[in-house]
Amino acid sequence: MTINRRFEISPRPANLGGGWRLQLFEDDTEVGGGMYPPIENILNQKLATDEAYIDAYEEGATWMETT
Repeated sequence: MTINRRFEISPRPANLGGGWRLQLFEDDTEVGGGMYPPIENILNQKLATDEAYIDAYEEGATWMETT
């Protein structure tokens, strides 16, 4: 039996701290994820948000490779 995995990254509202939301799916059922706020020790807001996206993406990609 093959399990179809995918992940989605969506922006979080500014009133919740901004950054990104990672959702992990198996066969269209959400099975996990996490919140990735802007990186605190980076002063440039765009760079802090971009780095948070990279963290979320890497987590999703790593999860896709697991069995």
